Amino acid sequence: MIDLKQIQAFVYVVEECSFEKAATLLHISQSAVSQRIKALESQMGQALLIRSTPLRPTEAGRKLLGYYQQISLLQHELLAELHDEQQPSAFSNQHKIRIALNADSLATWFLSAIAPVIEEHHLLVDLKIDDQDQTHELLKNGEVIGCISSTKPKLHGCYSVLLGYMDYFPVCSPSFKKRYFSRVIKASEFRTAPAVEFNHKDKLQEHYLQHFWGIESGDYPFHQVPSSEGFLEFISLGLGWGMVPELQAEPWLTSKSLVKLTPDKSIPVPLYWCVWNLKSSTIKHITRELVEQAGQVLAHRP
Repeated sequence: MIDLKQIQAFVYVVEECSFEKAATLLHISQSAVSQRIKALESQMGQALLIRSTPLRPTEAGRKLLGYYQQISLLQHELLAELHDEQQPSAFSNQHKIRIALNADSLATWFLSAIAPVIEEHHLLVDLKIDDQDQTHELLKNGEVIGCISSTKPKLHGCYSVLLGYMDYFPVCSPSFKKRYFSRVIKASEFRTAPAVEFNHKDKLQEHYLQHFWGIESGDYPFHQVPSSEGFLEFISLGLGWGMVPELQAEPWLTSKSLVKLTPDKSIPVPLYWCVWNLKSSTIKHITRELVEQAGQVLAHRP
């Protein structure tokens, strides 16, 4: 039987990237944290931590992270069932729901979907932001219980649901369009007009230019603005053009602060909800709310 206190010490060290911070959260000494992890590694018969800067879990450590999240969730649900329904259980840092998603979903429809689950199940959430092409790696590594992903990963013990499509259009300010583009837009103009990317993982602008204009990566200038709100603000100031979901750009387009560069050319990005296949009422509730909310706001064709 694996000692849950030992697993918890390991999880806190990984999450906080620090033995000292983990000790503070657990209200024990740093030495006690170290001893618990050494005992756990001894029982597992292999190293669980790569003691580098920052601290990182090994492959076995990542599997243990996933295991801890599963038993923590099921334990939380059991205690909730046994508790007086008139007196909801207190929030606990030990029972956080960890979900990976892209910044654009967080900025538009996701919070409305997850809010009822948080209230009903009295949960804390830990939302991890990454590009929609990369979030499934966090699920694979055991760092989250579910993710919003643009791909349908084939992971043992998980299932996926297509939520819909988020349409991305190239947008810019009217002054930027007038400065860099002619009435009939040409491919050559994209080679001088600076694009705006979210970060180095953001390939939407590159995909758009390759697909519609035959422009390869590295053949155009670009900024990087790793903030969903800052991304739009940056574009609205006339500093560049970028791919933005129509759902998020709608108020900017209505106010004419932004315009679509090519209204007839967009990139539809599929969004899947990928989650562990557990007999969990919480996971079922999250899935139901995500499907319902996404069904109201996302497109339903490729």
